[in-house]
Amino acid sequence: MTICHEIVAAAASNWRRAFGAALGACWRGPGRPKVRYGSCDYNPLRYGGEVLDELDARGEDLEQVLAAAGEAFALLAEGMITEEEVEKKADIIEKPEG
Repeated sequence: MTICHEIVAAAASNWRRAFGAALGACWRGPGRPKVRYGSCDYNPLRYGGEVLDELDARGEDLEQVLAAAGEAFALLAEGMITEEEVEKKADIIEKPEG
């Protein structure tokens, strides 16, 4: 969940890199980029840039990569807890007296 929040928040600064990070975070199976989130000091913008750079170096069509990355980003964003869900959870926690 932390990775999702970091990547979604990073989009405000650089959406292309955030989309690349989302693609790397969601990708399972053959062809997955070799770069890992931890090897980028858990920096979503650095990670996203390295994912995009690796795919570009492979000769992948960057327009298609960004389209897939946008879909991955949407999946991450959909999976995040909403403010309404937070408020519902907060309602079940007893408030301390005083």
